[in-house]
Amino acid sequence: MKKIIIMGDVHADFGSLNQFLNKKRPDIILQCGDFGWWPHRHGTDKISRNRRFDQYSVKPGGAKVYWCDGNHENHDDLQERAKAAQGGAVEIPVPGCYYMPRGSVLTLPDGRNVLFFGGAMSTDQEGRTEGDSWWAAEVPTIKDLEHARAQVAAHGGRVDIVISHTAPHTFLRQLPANKIDQARLKDPTVALLDQILEEFRPRQWFFGHFHLHAKGEDQGCEWQALSAEGFGDKWWVELEG
Repeated sequence: MKKIIIMGDVHADFGSLNQFLNKKRPDIILQCGDFGWWPHRHGTDKISRNRRFDQYSVKPGGAKVYWCDGNHENHDDLQERAKAAQGGAVEIPVPGCYYMPRGSVLTLPDGRNVLFFGGAMSTDQEGRTEGDSWWAAEVPTIKDLEHARAQVAAHGGRVDIVISHTAPHTFLRQLPANKIDQARLKDPTVALLDQILEEFRPRQWFFGHFHLHAKGEDQGCEWQALSAEGFGDKWWVELEG
């Protein structure tokens, strides 16, 4: 039986990620966005004050790390890499570490299909710089949904698990209203995820983005919001068989 971990936001804290990998020794990690893809800042001190940022310092060891995009990534770079990989898994310049483009599907060793659908709208756009800390491509489009449909069809038409950054409306309305920015309910990404929930009826769904832990069940789908590394609440769970 493979040890599979679902993980919330990392925010480029690769030192903590490496410590986790060394301690828990998972076989597979499925990560819910805001991984921290900032290759244009590699070698600078813009993210870490004490040392230069090393974009490629993830050390998976024997694990495979699969992550979707959040809203805090260099989306232009990711989209170029996804084109070259024709929409499938993209191995970044770290062996064993894969970006999963929106709509891509991973089949786990036990046969379960995992649909990745990253992206989300930033509510702090005004305080960020386009092309350096914000990209319009952070919000998925109908083309991403169409890609998901094609990939699901190619994998037998079945989705067992969804990994996303934000979540469908029906899940978000069950989160503590005083702990989330209500503007995030107006994110166009949420409407696309509504469609994914309706069309594919997954059994499980995991997401991050809100830096809190919560879980529930809706429309036959058990969902779980995972917190972020360093925020104290539960930021990872082990996937049950």
